Amino acid sequence: MAPAANSAPKDTKRWETFIAFATRLEKALRDAVDTVPLLADTLHEHLEGIPLLSTSAFANKTRDLDERGTRLWNLAVKLKDDAKAARALALVRAFATLLLDCAQRTAVAAVASPTRQHYKSKASPDARADDIRVMKTALKASKCCLGAVNHCFPHLPLLPSLTSTDQRQLSIAERIVERAAFYEQRLRKYLQAGDAQDLGSSVRRMSTEYCVLRITLAWRQERLDLAELWLANMDSEGSALKLYMAEQLADTLFEIGRDQMTKGCYKSALQWLDRAHDILASQNAEDLSTEASEVRSCIMHTTIRVLLKARDEESISRAWNICHEIEGETKNKVVFWLLKLELLAVDQSAAQDYYEVLDGVVRHIHLSDANLAMILHHVHELRRRNARLAHAVLVVLLSERVLVMGEMAWVERTLITIVWNCTTSPELGAVTDSLDELLGIVVAKTDSALSTAATHAAQILMVKRIEALYNQADYDQADMWCRIALHDVFRGSGTSNVGKLQRKRLLCALGRSDLGECREIRYHMSDSTERDPSTRYLLYKVALRCQDAELAAECLESISKEQGENTNLLYACALEAQNNGDRLQVIQALSQILERTTYQATAGLHLPALLRLTARMLIQELESGQSQDQHCIDELCKVFEGAAAAAKRSRRDSSKDDIFPSAELDWFSRNSYNVALKMCTVWKAGATLRIVQVCSVFIGLYPVEHNAEQASDLSLRRLFCDFLGCCLLTTLARGEEMIEDQLQYYLRLRKTMDDFRTLVKRQLPKLEGGAKSDLMRKYSCLVALDFEAAARLKAWASLEDLISESESCGDDNIYSIMADIILASEAPAAIQSPTSLREHCSIIQQIINRVWPRDIGNIERLARWIRCLLSLALSFNVEMAENLMDQIFSIARSAQEKRIPYPMEELEWVATTAFNRAVDFYCTSQDAICRRWAEKAMSLADLSDDDGRLHRLLQAKYLGLTWDR
Repeated sequence: MAPAANSAPKDTKRWETFIAFATRLEKALRDAVDTVPLLADTLHEHLEGIPLLSTSAFANKTRDLDERGTRLWNLAVKLKDDAKAARALALVRAFATLLLDCAQRTAVAAVASPTRQHYKSKASPDARADDIRVMKTALKASKCCLGAVNHCFPHLPLLPSLTSTDQRQLSIAERIVERAAFYEQRLRKYLQAGDAQDLGSSVRRMSTEYCVLRITLAWRQERLDLAELWLANMDSEGSALKLYMAEQLADTLFEIGRDQMTKGCYKSALQWLDRAHDILASQNAEDLSTEASEVRSCIMHTTIRVLLKARDEESISRAWNICHEIEGETKNKVVFWLLKLELLAVDQSAAQDYYEVLDGVVRHIHLSDANLAMILHHVHELRRRNARLAHAVLVVLLSERVLVMGEMAWVERTLITIVWNCTTSPELGAVTDSLDELLGIVVAKTDSALSTAATHAAQILMVKRIEALYNQADYDQADMWCRIALHDVFRGSGTSNVGKLQRKRLLCALGRSDLGECREIRYHMSDSTERDPSTRYLLYKVALRCQDAELAAECLESISKEQGENTNLLYACALEAQNNGDRLQVIQALSQILERTTYQATAGLHLPALLRLTARMLIQELESGQSQDQHCIDELCKVFEGAAAAAKRSRRDSSKDDIFPSAELDWFSRNSYNVALKMCTVWKAGATLRIVQVCSVFIGLYPVEHNAEQASDLSLRRLFCDFLGCCLLTTLARGEEMIEDQLQYYLRLRKTMDDFRTLVKRQLPKLEGGAKSDLMRKYSCLVALDFEAAARLKAWASLEDLISESESCGDDNIYSIMADIILASEAPAAIQSPTSLREHCSIIQQIINRVWPRDIGNIERLARWIRCLLSLALSFNVEMAENLMDQIFSIARSAQEKRIPYPMEELEWVATTAFNRAVDFYCTSQDAICRRWAEKAMSLADLSDDDGRLHRLLQAKYLGLTWDR
């Protein structure tokens, strides 16, 4: 007895803890169900401890245990609809059941006689009622625990495995079932002893329900062998089962079969499904409940699905038999059609039957998300056999069902499927017209566009089809699909996608050479789409076909502006223009590339090659005679100047590879020189001068290390460039109206002449024959031009040096030029002092002194110069004029001796002018000077070839003068 006494305090403590928890749990159930799940772990602990309570120690607590268990059960029943606390409430029911079980066992222990045999053989009515009550509670609690296990019953989907929480829940369910087994055995003994004949049907029903629970528990524990054992222990014939239990058992067996099918155990699934079907078949069909009839349909449907997995003839034949059985029994044709669809899906040849059944389903089934997904699944199956029939089903679904429902999500899903079928089924042929009509119906009935996601999905499918058709050169169909993709129902696609489709339409129109359509497409473009570089490139192609130079230039400018440093599209434009044979457009595109790169080498660009190509195209255009447009000339000058600048940068930047080697320099220098020579008489002097100067730059960039022959060639080319440059600068200076600009040209001329002078002195000794003579002529010409520049710049000090330099030229004509230059210059108006006059007259005098001994044959030109010089001297310096009179007399007499008479008009003019000046001196009483001038005048008149008439006239007038005044 001692151990029992020692255990009493311990049991009391456990009892107090237990009661405190039960009180706390009851309060939680009454106050807030949300707190019940928080007690789940504690519930598990107490559920495990309840069987350890000593029933004899708490005999006086029976009533308390029973009342607490009843209250907890009732509270759990009231809260059973709360899904969030389902697991915890199942545990509460299990806890309440075990409390009632403990109370019942305690009560039995308290009232039992010393001889237990009496109790076992005979029980009071109250004890039997309590056992039945606890038995019913255990059965319900077991169902709740099994129902709380994830995915146990048909309203919950199946999972391949159980979680740890589910395992604990199953463990509790198993314990409750074990307590139910205890009471089931006791009730059976009552029946056997004849103590409960009035409760026989109720006990047998609970016993059957207990077996069903055992089967369910074994299934959830993955012990199908045990489930089969419990099934075998039940009554051997299904007819022995009451209707309610037959339906319950069939439902459980169906769930087992469905679970096995999900796991891929088709043979086992078929066995369990057949058992479920046989149980329901053993009942009168008219007595079955609505739920049981639905379960039977589900069993047959699932059986068909399992049979279809086998794919053998026997299974297919049996599946058809079941289908026909359903057709004869069911009044719901849709159910039969759905089963038939499952069967027809296996038969790949039955396209027409498949279509007819699916069409019936589409027209009659209640639409829901699940049913729509099912229909579209079968549409996919039908499409594999006949895409045209699938299209017909989809059109009916959209126009007669989905649009009527007005559910936009369904409309989008169906429409996308239609687009998918049309774009991926070539056998449909040209369906764009009917599809366009269908889209119009959608817009009319929904009055809204598709969502952005649906629009993009549909357009992705259509773009793939468009690309395929375009690659096959089927431009008409590709354009039609573009029109469909641009339909108003897809207006939520965004500007970017619309632009892509419009550009594809442009490509299709270009492929068909339909330029009118191209213009129409451009007209409907938005500004942002038209400004897009890709669009501009396509419009550039249109401009080339239409020979619209204005549009082409606009496109090139826009591409260049929008693309920034990326010149890929500009290269594409150049290539397109080249393919069209439009050299001017090639030039425009290449020029844009050069401007965009600012004539600098970039990654992936060989600048010299691009410059050479552009220059060659420009030269060809200019040489063809088709165009001498100043723009082309300016562009060629810019290209050569850009090349020169780039070559300079390349020479300066020693850290990088030289992109202008000697070969490149040679090409540019030779071609620029040739262009200048060919076009110097055609172009304006300014353009030719730019080319000449560029050539000189290229020559100056040649590396020092070159052979003598190359050096001589470069030197001669540089000399010719200087010569041509001086000539062009003179032309520009003479034609310039602005004095400042004119003087700048002359300054540049003199600088260029200095370069020529240096080079020619080194080059002349190396030449002989005609080459030397030619160079000397050029030298002489440039000396004259330099003289002109110096005269215009009033660099009088340089004129005498130039006259001296002309001696080495060996060309007497140069003096004539110099004389004309000095006489035509503004020097007389600028001379303000006798010193300046003497310098100026000295220049003319030097010219005359050099010309007279060599050019006596051209006495008229010499006489003219002398007359001009005399007029100049008479205005400022009488003494110089008097000396010049003596020189004129000497030249005239020498000419007379050489029988090259001095021009009589010139001689008469000099004589008359001198005599008139003598008269002027006479009037001012300068008699001595008067006599000298009069005598010189008469001496010159005496040389005139007029038989002395002028001499006699002057003499008579002279004799008429009175000297004594």
